[in-house]
Amino acid sequence: MTSILRSPQALQLTLALIKPDAVAHPLILEAVHQQILSNKFLIVRMRELLWRKEDCQRFYQEHEGKGVEEQNVLLDTKMKVS
Repeated sequence: MTSILRSPQALQLTLALIKPDAVAHPLILEAVHQQILSNKFLIVRMRELLWRKEDCQRFYQEHEGKGVEEQNVLLDTKMKVS
C-alpha cells in the first residue's frame, strides 16, 4: 500500500478559508470538502472560528490599497468561518 505522505519532508500545508456564505449551506460546504479531497488534498485539521474585524484586517493587510480587502473583511466577519 502506498502512503499518501511520501516522507515527512514532502508534506506541504495549505490554509483554506471557506467564506461564511458557503459555510451557511451544508450542501455547499460538503461539496467544497469533496472538491478539496478529490484534488488529492488531505484535511489534517478543521475548525470553525469567528473572526473579529481586526483579525480580518490583519489577514488582508498585504492587499491594502488594492480594493479587495474591505469587501473580504465584510464577508469574513458576517458569520462563522470554517
